[in-house]
Amino acid sequence: MIPRSKHPVRLSLSKPTFLLLAISLLALSCHGTINGGKTGPGGSEECPPAPGTNSETERIRLGLAATCAGCHSTGDTGYFASASSFESLLVRNARLVKPGHPEESDLIKLLQGNRTGSSLRQMPISGDSYALLDAAGKTAIHVEEISAWITSLEVPGVATQANLALSAAHRMDATYLEFGLRDLLGLTEGDFYGDASNYGIFTLLERSDDNYDLRSPDRAPGQWAPRGRFTSLGGASAVISSHGDLSISTSFVQTLTPLSQAWCGMAVRKAGNAALFKVGTPMTKSSDRATVRAQIADWYMLFLAEVPTEADIDDVQNLVFAPLEAKSGAQVGWIGTCSYFVRHPLFVFY
Repeated sequence: MIPRSKHPVRLSLSKPTFLLLAISLLALSCHGTINGGKTGPGGSEECPPAPGTNSETERIRLGLAATCAGCHSTGDTGYFASASSFESLLVRNARLVKPGHPEESDLIKLLQGNRTGSSLRQMPISGDSYALLDAAGKTAIHVEEISAWITSLEVPGVATQANLALSAAHRMDATYLEFGLRDLLGLTEGDFYGDASNYGIFTLLERSDDNYDLRSPDRAPGQWAPRGRFTSLGGASAVISSHGDLSISTSFVQTLTPLSQAWCGMAVRKAGNAALFKVGTPMTKSSDRATVRAQIADWYMLFLAEVPTEADIDDVQNLVFAPLEAKSGAQVGWIGTCSYFVRHPLFVFY
């Protein structure tokens, strides 16, 4: 288990909201420039335009989305989940889009239906290629326009000097969630998987999809039926050629929410889970006010690495634990409270 003393140092903010913090970090946390950015404070280069602010790139995204978003809005190929997903998963994927060279970009080859060296030759996978659909007037944007856009793109530059004005906050990555969160909650690999064999090859078989297991595609042994949750959380994978994405994407939020609820449910229900309950138990009720408050204070330190004020404890007890307990019992109250901490901005960011 990860010692509490080694938990990342948290930002000290007063009652932050997810939206405000996410917007602030997206606006501040960048490392270079695109298309010849100007020099910023301290001699460093300015941030690239925020996803969705480049009008031509946004026009291309929306044009392709009309045909492609149905299959590419979630997981490691969720290019159209958001403007930031399109930017990080497709525009900055040098294999799919090679700035200045559409003829060498797999995106164009797939749309034209002439990609070689792979079993995936065209997009859409079946039926007519995008180029044939385009010729028949069934697309919202022409292949020639996409090629012209790639021709106009420039290779992203990299700042050569640190800009101290930029935020030093980082989003929790998928690997930390896979191992760190699991340890914090007192869960093990055995809680999620059993042993299996696939044509004589040792694999892991998930015990239940309701457990919302999370495992990198690069991890050995592999899974009997791999899920896309790791890449949905922005995890990089060499096996499936997926680049890491630390943005607050739609896929990240939609994956973290049910994962936090499923994992907290497992952890709260796990018998004798001293990693999670050091003060109370899953059956501790509001009638034992002192123990409930002490357990909430303990979770503040466990998840957020902060000593809570009495007002902080009041908020969690009165707005999270007590309503859930009143409706569904103490155990559900603790599951919801645990989920609250896992989704808290000060846990997601450090």
